[in-house]
Amino acid sequence: MKPTELSEVIASEREHLLIRRKKLGLEHGTETQPNWFGIALSGGGIRSATINLGFLKTLNKYGILQKADYLSSVSGGGYTHSYVQSTAKETLDFGKLFSAEHIDAMRKHGEYMVPRKGLMGKTGNLLLLIIAFLVSWAMSLVSPAILMGIGYYIYLIVAGCLGQNPFSGLDFFAGHDLGWWAVVIPGALFVVHFAANIILNFNLGVSKIFNRAESVLVSIGLVLFVWMMVVGYEGTGILSNELKIDFAINVVLLFILGFFTNPNALSFHRFYRKQLADLFLQFSNNYDNMPIGKVFDAKSDQLKDYISPYPLINTCLNLMNPGKDAAFQGTKTSDYFLLSPFYCGSKLVGYVPTDRYFDYQRMTLPAAVTVSAAAVNPGMGIYSNRTLSVMMTLFNARLGFWISNPSILVKARAVVWWPLYFFYELLGRIGSEKKMINISDGGHIENLGAYELLRRGCRLIIAVDAGEDKIYSFFDLNNLIIRARNELGLEIRFRPQDQPEELIRPRPSQVYSAKRYAVADVYKCWEEVPDPSQEDGKRIINYSKAERDTMGPVGTFVYVKSSVRAPEGKPDLDKRDTLKYGTYKYKIYHPDFPHEPTSDQFFDEIQWEAYFQLGRFIGAEVLGVSDLEAAVGGKPLVENLLNWFDNGVNFFEQEEKKEAQGASEGDVFESFKVEPAAETAPAEQAEVKYQM
Repeated sequence: MKPTELSEVIASEREHLLIRRKKLGLEHGTETQPNWFGIALSGGGIRSATINLGFLKTLNKYGILQKADYLSSVSGGGYTHSYVQSTAKETLDFGKLFSAEHIDAMRKHGEYMVPRKGLMGKTGNLLLLIIAFLVSWAMSLVSPAILMGIGYYIYLIVAGCLGQNPFSGLDFFAGHDLGWWAVVIPGALFVVHFAANIILNFNLGVSKIFNRAESVLVSIGLVLFVWMMVVGYEGTGILSNELKIDFAINVVLLFILGFFTNPNALSFHRFYRKQLADLFLQFSNNYDNMPIGKVFDAKSDQLKDYISPYPLINTCLNLMNPGKDAAFQGTKTSDYFLLSPFYCGSKLVGYVPTDRYFDYQRMTLPAAVTVSAAAVNPGMGIYSNRTLSVMMTLFNARLGFWISNPSILVKARAVVWWPLYFFYELLGRIGSEKKMINISDGGHIENLGAYELLRRGCRLIIAVDAGEDKIYSFFDLNNLIIRARNELGLEIRFRPQDQPEELIRPRPSQVYSAKRYAVADVYKCWEEVPDPSQEDGKRIINYSKAERDTMGPVGTFVYVKSSVRAPEGKPDLDKRDTLKYGTYKYKIYHPDFPHEPTSDQFFDEIQWEAYFQLGRFIGAEVLGVSDLEAAVGGKPLVENLLNWFDNGVNFFEQEEKKEAQGASEGDVFESFKVEPAAETAPAEQAEVKYQM
């Protein structure tokens, strides 16, 4: 058997999505041009999750979120993604998403790694975090301990069988107190090295001289150790049969134990996953830990199985061993690894049905989202470093995940002896030729989450970039543009009046952004077509710019950037309402907002609210909504959005005019309830409007 091809993966998704559209009455486009619509939520930890939460709340208010065919997420965007999928399944009503009760609970739990709630409060949870890390660290060292134990018992058995060593006449250590010298010589060298470093603080070469001497000393020590174990062993008589059997049993037991030391179960990944679930899946009850293969099925008779857009959870397949792995020799050090209800895998190693193989059957939604957010790992895609992988492995910074290799799994189920994989991570020997492959944060290869939507030919893509970018270098956008052109044959061309560096990047004299989103057209610049005359059965057609312009764009790409616009005035706020007043002044006392470090995963209530409200109002700007609290009727189809982005025809503005003229409110979305305008007080609206 061979892994499934990408074309079959996409065809299966589209079949179900067409069925979903019919069942929910969400049809848009034509039969020949379905106008696939996808929303991408970028990485960026709790900052990204909170901005995306506010952004999706606005889209949901106007019935747009449920109309998406795909919801694609990376890292922090996946936190919010999991909330949408699980909570919609539980409530069966998109109108109940992002309720005041849910938002209030999440705001109070923003410091999710050390939450304030619980019997011992924040201090107790901080202690819990420290203990959890230390325990998982100790567990991670079981694998190397198994190898050391096996080696030790084998040595005892061999030495016991030798009895009086025939080479004992060559005893190198006779008359020497080796233990004493083994301590004195390295200790003296260390003291002298320490003193030299202090005295010759700025000397360039002295420390390296000592390092060389220390390296020689370690090498000599290893040679002497081996000599002592083999040649210098005098023996104490033949080992008894009982002890031989005992030692052999110990070897077998340790070997068997190695099949159970799965790092996925022992690493800090488990604690991280639980903390995320406590925050974002606390409202889903029966669906807080559902298998990813059960998230979506449009052919089901139950609404819960297709109420939400099809989920694409993006991770990175780490490949750190190009010299030994024939599958990717050269500079390619990662691949896009997809976790989804129907198929999991990557183009390099192939795809397998999620519901067919044990490893993927057990993969749950919170586990998939946690893997997608595994920012710290020995293998980190384009950021991988062999020296760093040693430190990450030794100090238990292993949030990634080992999963069965699809290219091997289709032939035979993998039986894995886990201690070897500790050293694969330690030495950076991670590749695509082993039984298990290593996946981590999707941001290690593409942090916007839009690549898979481009790959699926979406007519409209709304991509929220909430990554850390204080200097507005647009790194994640640049990365996507390069990859889309070189790997997919798609050119993302921003319109002349929509250049991100002109609209979104703040100028030093103004500090604030002029606009928070920019629109680009997607063109085909090359494509592969079938050609039986070619060895691989394919031929590449390159299109000139003139040909691209003649063919026209194949999609619209709306790039949304977390940024702040200049306030228009100062609202009159009651200082006694600390949440509203604190959110208003947040930018004043935190100039880096909204690009505070991703390492800050401890949001207090005011910080959380500032990012959440920012997301809400960015969403309003993208849709062209002037009054975020107004209840707007009608059915904004994808065509209405395209008409807005392409031609400037504002559907919501037209609806507001109709209502002002006394026109009927129109229909409200099926399974969607418009939230009352009173949910957010006018003062809160003014506060955020001026602040954001």
